[in-house]
Amino acid sequence: MGTQNKLANYYNNNQLDIEKVIEDFTPYVKTVINNGTNNLLSFEDKEEIFADTFFILWKNIERINIYSTISSYLAGIANNLIKEKYRKLKIAYDISDYENVIDGNIDFFEKDRDIVYDIEQKLKSMKQVDREIFNMYYYSSMSIKDISKALNISEINVKTRLHRIRKKIKKELEKGGK
Repeated sequence: MGTQNKLANYYNNNQLDIEKVIEDFTPYVKTVINNGTNNLLSFEDKEEIFADTFFILWKNIERINIYSTISSYLAGIANNLIKEKYRKLKIAYDISDYENVIDGNIDFFEKDRDIVYDIEQKLKSMKQVDREIFNMYYYSSMSIKDISKALNISEINVKTRLHRIRKKIKKELEKGGK
């Protein structure tokens, strides 16, 4: 997939060869979905996410940079569809997408309060728009689409900012020994 991973390589006569994209990236997208669902979704739900992933790529093709990597774009779509499905089914998932595993310790609530405090302190040092996105997504449970509309920025921008925010917070928590 390395050299073929750029969207520009899938154009023929100024038309995206979506069939070729699906053929080449089906195993990758199915792996992303299987790893992201942790056996919490049915086969039918996974198949729906799979189909929707390629449909969203096709639907938004004009807004995507043709030199973007397809794999990261498809993984982002699939992961957001998984989160959306979890919300609809009211399945709880961790703020950092399963990166922080709760150890069941009796001090959980104290530890949890410390982590929330540390996250809030880190958020204070970030740009206002990043704080708003984080709060809207995690505390107000707003969808990427709704945040995009509320802040008048693209959905891709919201997704990218959320990824970077989580990465900064995780790095800061690890640095602090938390």
